[in-house]
Amino acid sequence: MKEIKGLTVSQTQVTSKAGAIRYTITGDIGAVFSVQVVDASSQSKFYNFTTNTFTTSFTSENALSNVVMGKNSTGGTIAIPDTPGGNTYKIMVFADPFFDTKIAGSNNYLLTQTVSQEAGVTVRFSTSSDQDNTNLVGIGAFVGSTTGSSNTASNIEVAFTETLIDSSTGAHGYKWTAPGSTTSDNTLADNLQPKDSDFYVEIATQTNGSGTDSTSMIVDSVSNLVVGMSLVDIADSSDEEQSGTLGVLTYPTITAVNTDTKTLTLSAAPDWGDDKAVKFRAYGSELIRQSIGGIFEFNLIVYPESTYGKGTFGVVYVNGAVSGTEIAIDGNKGVSAGATIIGAGIDSKDGANVISTVHSSGTPITVAGTQTLADNTLLKIYGASDQGKIEGTITIKKFPSISADIYFDVDRAFVLSTLS
Repeated sequence: MKEIKGLTVSQTQVTSKAGAIRYTITGDIGAVFSVQVVDASSQSKFYNFTTNTFTTSFTSENALSNVVMGKNSTGGTIAIPDTPGGNTYKIMVFADPFFDTKIAGSNNYLLTQTVSQEAGVTVRFSTSSDQDNTNLVGIGAFVGSTTGSSNTASNIEVAFTETLIDSSTGAHGYKWTAPGSTTSDNTLADNLQPKDSDFYVEIATQTNGSGTDSTSMIVDSVSNLVVGMSLVDIADSSDEEQSGTLGVLTYPTITAVNTDTKTLTLSAAPDWGDDKAVKFRAYGSELIRQSIGGIFEFNLIVYPESTYGKGTFGVVYVNGAVSGTEIAIDGNKGVSAGATIIGAGIDSKDGANVISTVHSSGTPITVAGTQTLADNTLLKIYGASDQGKIEGTITIKKFPSISADIYFDVDRAFVLSTLS
């Protein structure tokens, strides 16, 4: 009896995009077999070998029938369609006993091979803050939405550009490092520039049962939750066990995950009610990889800007002639206590031009020493401005297993100006 000895495919896993796979059948010369390919999303959807498409109507073209092995191997190509939701395909080789053919090493007459098609996923990038959004106009806008196949390697570089501006009452702006011996502009200190641990993906779930000062939380789903993730929010809870200040907040973290009971062990003991929304964040590329499978490289910088011209300084105008330490201003474009005023007639001796107080409305400002200034004098603010720009690239080295939004937490870099 002739034998069909093997069925192999060029790849058992393909991307969500349209492509092709090659199959190879090996066996004895003279063995007779037939081939069918079924779309597993619909068992009534078969591959048409003439049109190279999957069809629901079955005709003779949906099978290669009674093929005779003319040599010890033969094969063909199957066209795989673009399928954003992913799919599975089964290639079936039937040995025909009528023609004295069977599968080698068995009494079976069917040989199969399965090909998996990854689902398509979308990755978006954005910014986030725990501060008032009026202080950071532009926060949360999505940048560089990119699609690909889940769990597939890539090397896609996404340009990331975002400007954030303070439009709050007084528009005080952000603190920067003032010009020094090596720079003539406001700058952001190196230790406040974006780093890997400022980026995160957020996973939401819901509590299943309540807890009071407990480190054991049962949730509806533990999918994509891993040890090390931070518990950043519990709906309606007044005790979330958070500490620190903006930019350096400390959150309870997951120390263990029981997938069978859907129980999370936490590093601190907050309070929560039943059926309450909870949010966890995976900070840093390694935890992001563990959570959703994606691999990302972050290369962003932040630098000061001003809505006045193209400079990096806050800008104000003197509103009425001044002889004293209190200066009424208008046209406020970013001021802060601790910054300094620079302009015509400014006395900077012994730090007299250092701003000590800013009125909540933005005017007046108080400086350390007496100033004598004419009305409408333009003053630059060294150490503050009303806006800042984020610029650089994020590289997707591997697409995640699910669609995801990746955030840059700006609260370390964008330090709000202070009034005193």
